[in-house]
Amino acid sequence: MRINREEKDKTELIVINSNEKATDQFVRELLRAIGITKPWEQDGGPQWKRSALAGGSKSKAGKGEGKPEFVFVVDDFIVLIENKKAAHFTRFIQDEEIPTDFPYRQDYALNGALHYAKTMMKNGIPYQKGIFAVGIGGNEHHHEIAVSFIGPGIERQLDDLDNLEVLAAASISEFHSVAVLGNKPAAEVRLESVKAAASQLHEGMRNFASVENDRKAPLVSAILLALEKPGFDTEDLKGEYDQDLPDDWDGAKIYKAAHDYMRSKGFGPQQKIGTLLDQFAFIAKSPTLNRIHTELGMTPLKWCAQILKTRVQSVVTDPGMTSFDILGNFYHEFISYGGGDGNTLGIVLTPEHVTTLMADLLDIGASDWVLDPTAGTASFLIAAMHRMFKDAGSNAAVKEDIRKNRLYGIELQDKLFAIGTTNMILRGDGKANFRRDSMFDAPLHEMRGDKKDKAGNWIPGHGFTKALLNPPYSQAKDKNTSHLSELAFILRALEFLNPGGRLAAIVPQQTMVGKTSADKAKKAEILRGNTLDAVITMNPATFADSGVTPHTVIALFTAGRPHPKDAKVKFVNFQKDGRKVQIHRGLTDDGTAASRTKHLLEVLRGETNDDTRFIVRAEVTAEDEWLHSYFYFNDQPPTEEEFVATIADYLTWQIDMHTHGLGDLLDPAKTTRPDKKDIEK
Repeated sequence: MRINREEKDKTELIVINSNEKATDQFVRELLRAIGITKPWEQDGGPQWKRSALAGGSKSKAGKGEGKPEFVFVVDDFIVLIENKKAAHFTRFIQDEEIPTDFPYRQDYALNGALHYAKTMMKNGIPYQKGIFAVGIGGNEHHHEIAVSFIGPGIERQLDDLDNLEVLAAASISEFHSVAVLGNKPAAEVRLESVKAAASQLHEGMRNFASVENDRKAPLVSAILLALEKPGFDTEDLKGEYDQDLPDDWDGAKIYKAAHDYMRSKGFGPQQKIGTLLDQFAFIAKSPTLNRIHTELGMTPLKWCAQILKTRVQSVVTDPGMTSFDILGNFYHEFISYGGGDGNTLGIVLTPEHVTTLMADLLDIGASDWVLDPTAGTASFLIAAMHRMFKDAGSNAAVKEDIRKNRLYGIELQDKLFAIGTTNMILRGDGKANFRRDSMFDAPLHEMRGDKKDKAGNWIPGHGFTKALLNPPYSQAKDKNTSHLSELAFILRALEFLNPGGRLAAIVPQQTMVGKTSADKAKKAEILRGNTLDAVITMNPATFADSGVTPHTVIALFTAGRPHPKDAKVKFVNFQKDGRKVQIHRGLTDDGTAASRTKHLLEVLRGETNDDTRFIVRAEVTAEDEWLHSYFYFNDQPPTEEEFVATIADYLTWQIDMHTHGLGDLLDPAKTTRPDKKDIEK
């Protein structure tokens, strides 16, 4: 909240300033969280600091030495912090500027911090990267963190923060590069070549070989698998198009290499390999793919293989990129030009930061049994596997157990099944139990590993402890298709889980509203057998890169435990997730995404607090809208402006009552009361 008021209650300021020691302690805790244990406080610190703050007092005369609450240096940046007891004294904005003249520099945290920063820049400092001026108002329950940056030839007001994570040694340079200089995040830069390759392949497949959109992703999958086979070389693709020797065609060589690689690694079951090969078969038989194209001087297949080898293969298999669904992004690129089947099927590819977040929300570990019942391109399983491998550390036996036994996916669409399976294989986990089926028809007991005893009773098997779900959206159009609603997918997914198992589902907001009688019945059924733990409202632009903009939430459930009536569900507003849409770049990290995600996880785990603008805890019924906006109430202490406005509204109402002859109603004691006999009549 940014306030703009000229008149301030000086008495209030005196009380606030005298109580700032509690806020000082809160700031020290924020600093310790980023590894800053001994910042310079007040007039402490080296001589260069004191010299740089000479003549920088916040007083009206401004002649003495400036004494910021906290100063420290990290990665050659100076960070300077001023704080106030109350959140509404975090900063004062006037005409979109932050005034640093008196009394604003004394009364407001950010204004004072920026005043000190300007003084230091004027007097000279031994660090040339610049200064982050930070103003903090409030306490751990109600606080605001405002930031400005000042450096040689630049002064910029930045977005508010949830914590100080972006100012830690490991992240401050990236934060400066993205938030201050406007550069692209490092992760985005790494992926640009992949996106450019996808665009180039899309054009080339269309122009040189007339490949249909829905066949482009399987083509890429087959080539990437072939490239993994030892001994396979793109130079062996000669373009020998002899009708009597089809095994010499480039497509046949790629098909055979992909097949041999999968068999040599024991990727199974054989049924899964067979389904993949069915999707790849056209490569070996397509004349346009296997003839030398005059413009290219080679076959379109060799041209594609060279691009994938030089620009994509290393990224797909890079351990640092193992949570990124590259093939899924290829698939989206190919279907986004029209003629594809993605959006018509309600398929919305889940962004990497969401798959990673949901795996973190469920705290997936090496001992879990994980299911994605609408697996698509396997992005959730990739994120889960990445987290499980990290938890397993260097234990090879545990990693092999994860590969063979602990990751399960169900996908109905053939093309997506092929992409998802290839994705897992390229991540070294082709042994995952990836099933081509509908989650509603897949045999629950078989999937869970249940077995019957001699009496015919089911003996529970391994079951599933965690499930990740992004179901097809908007498939329930009427009563005849209500069984395909997002709530129906959630209910079915919960059936696969062991009692106490956890589900994270990302669905459109209207799913949690549940206005129809069918939706309310589904919500009631969910609560009868399961617990709703939390609902997180996401950034409206979360799926902007997928070409659609559903406003989504992540809902967290515990399976097999009826929802207690007095249970307090956590409703979170995570719309400010540190990402924004930029022209020609799509959804980008503004430099604060990691710190905001960390704050979300800490709040949900109870490790830190936030006010009702961020989280509300409330009891629920099936009739309620399971959204933060439905339960939100403003628990912040009113500002002076809000208090004055409320009193003004009340006085206006009183005058209106009197002018309309209803003034007696304002004083019940003066109102004639009905006689008891009249009441009895």
